[in-house]
Amino acid sequence: MADRTDSGARVYAEALHRAAAAAGRVPEVDRDLGEFVQSLAENRQVLATLLNPQLPIDSRKRVIVGMTKDADPLARHAVMLLADNGRLSMIGDMAATFADMAAQEERIFDVEVTTAVRLDSAQAEHIEQRIEKATGLTARIQARVDPTIIGGLVLRARGVLVDASVKRELDEIRRALINTPLPVGSEA
Repeated sequence: MADRTDSGARVYAEALHRAAAAAGRVPEVDRDLGEFVQSLAENRQVLATLLNPQLPIDSRKRVIVGMTKDADPLARHAVMLLADNGRLSMIGDMAATFADMAAQEERIFDVEVTTAVRLDSAQAEHIEQRIEKATGLTARIQARVDPTIIGGLVLRARGVLVDASVKRELDEIRRALINTPLPVGSEA
């Protein structure tokens, strides 16, 4: 995620991470930022209102205060700072970058696992254990279902994609069949 993040959002996230680490509140700030972004994702009307340049800053701040009343003060102040500086559109990137920093600090390896069918808890636990053994970090998987991959799985973590899906294998076979020249003199 950090590779595609706005550099301004990274600066805000790094400053917030330093402050949260100094205060010993990284997990709380991470949780509250994540909840704020999730609430914006679930309510597009509030998001559109907060990003509306016609809305006076004081009104924008009242909405933010209402949404973050139970949040850690550092998280609330970070969101307010973005609003004050006209950078509230960066909140998603800032929160994602902060979450990456928090996960690295806590030695957590977040992995998105995509399968053709839903994983049961034993399968998910097995994948976590394999990832933990390979990385030496605590794995935290987010399971997704995409029936178009047919079978196998696709792992995505820290900007790296490992595609072990049946769909990819079939695509490779198809490309090989298309691109392989026939021997001279053969009829096709």
